[in-house]
Amino acid sequence: MTLPPLPIVICYDRAQAYAAIAAAEALDRPIRVETPGEMAAALRPAWLRGFFEACSADGITPPAQVAFHCGDAPGLVLAGLSIGLAALRFEPAPDANPHAAEALAAIAAAQGCDLAVGPPLDPAWRFPPPSGSPDPRVLTNAVRRWLSSLPSAEEFD
Repeated sequence: MTLPPLPIVICYDRAQAYAAIAAAEALDRPIRVETPGEMAAALRPAWLRGFFEACSADGITPPAQVAFHCGDAPGLVLAGLSIGLAALRFEPAPDANPHAAEALAAIAAAQGCDLAVGPPLDPAWRFPPPSGSPDPRVLTNAVRRWLSSLPSAEEFD
């Protein structure tokens, strides 16, 4: 059986990530949660470690794949690797040395880190940047509608 692509939900904050997790659990759909690449320098990889700690404190089980998007900054990839993150995304700038991405991929592989290089190839849905205090149900329902529109494992074959 061929599995469908793993949907990616791009989240700017913990409330959005929790909503994505709740929607995926309600639909029994695996997802990959990622931070937005344009926020890489502001969030820093340690934000993701804090997210996992918050999940634990709040009794929430994060999906199997939660990735910090490092943007085009190889230093953030190295920072993510140094704190033991299991999944990262790196989108090298068009004029970047291609050997840098290869070297980072080799380091990540040696550490058992899932380093996705380039933009997402799987279906991706992006929350808008947060403003105010949105109702968590509204966030969850938005992700549920999107996930429901994607083919399931049974439909994919």
